[in-house]
Amino acid sequence: MTAGEGPMSDIPITTEDARLQIRFVVPPAFHEVPVLGTDDQVAEELWELACEVLASQPEEVRVRWAVALAGLIPSMAEAGVIHAGMCLVDVDGRPSTASITASVCPLVGTDYPGAVDFLLTRLALSRPEAEVTAVELPAGRAVAVIDAVATAVDDGSTPLDGLAVPLVDGVLTTSVIQVHLPLPNESQLLSLELSTPCPEDWVLYSELFADVVRSIHLEFADLPTVSEPMYDTVDEEVAQRVKAAFG
Repeated sequence: MTAGEGPMSDIPITTEDARLQIRFVVPPAFHEVPVLGTDDQVAEELWELACEVLASQPEEVRVRWAVALAGLIPSMAEAGVIHAGMCLVDVDGRPSTASITASVCPLVGTDYPGAVDFLLTRLALSRPEAEVTAVELPAGRAVAVIDAVATAVDDGSTPLDGLAVPLVDGVLTTSVIQVHLPLPNESQLLSLELSTPCPEDWVLYSELFADVVRSIHLEFADLPTVSEPMYDTVDEEVAQRVKAAFG
């Protein structure tokens, strides 16, 4: 599998003039999580997703997993999430899971030309334990954040307990990488995030995510193209490792 062989997500961004569109490659192993629609539509799609992803698991596991995901939908909507995907796969014979989200929020506190430097400073100060750097993408200059988030789990279990989520002393540690890209309408910020609670697979997932963000393609009505898609420039060694893991 290479990034170019994955299904393309054509995600329209709603702005005041609706001139901007974003496209990026969604790896085939990641199933789309419904974040838009009525409550009934979301509930139905979540159950279909649970039955597809956890086909070999008992119904009570699928129900618990679907309910847990449903509890995350309101917060994702508030955060401006426009796309969410998750995978549950076997890597070297053991289960592994990760999620990818894309969100759009207003770009506030700075003007567009200085947005990346502003974000670098603000994120470095607010997240001193994280690695915060500037990165050059085909779609433009952006800010990357690598961090680990520890969450106490009160009852010592998770919706995927026993499948892919390791707990240490009742604490779930999630590795996170984010990329924040100021958009050319000069008023919004695109943020893509990959997270996984499986430290053994961090290198694999982070390399896969690097291909995702390199594939970001922006189209703006005032310009023929804002960025050129990079679907055919995937590192072959990374592609082979992903293919071996995900089939």
